[in-house]
Amino acid sequence: MDARFVAIYAIVARIPEGKVSTYGAIARVIPVPRGARGVGWAMARCPANVPWWRVVSATGRVTSPNAHIQSELLMNEGVAMRDNGFVDLTIARWALQAD
Repeated sequence: MDARFVAIYAIVARIPEGKVSTYGAIARVIPVPRGARGVGWAMARCPANVPWWRVVSATGRVTSPNAHIQSELLMNEGVAMRDNGFVDLTIARWALQAD
């Protein structure tokens, strides 16, 4: 497995329940080719034990091919959602930092 993917998954695994991060925020910590899109590429191949549903777009949009499942998982964790179905990043964004 690509070392960058492993690093991305390690960050995603640290996102606490009830919080989210964005593809772009992760890409700024773990530089990957094509930035946020590169993180998306890694997330599409995410191992089952990594909370993939806690990663959303920069606008808070749920972008997974399984968007309905992702939204449900986020709501079950108490993630603040807006009326349009987007995550309220002003409340739910996790303060991501490099180790």
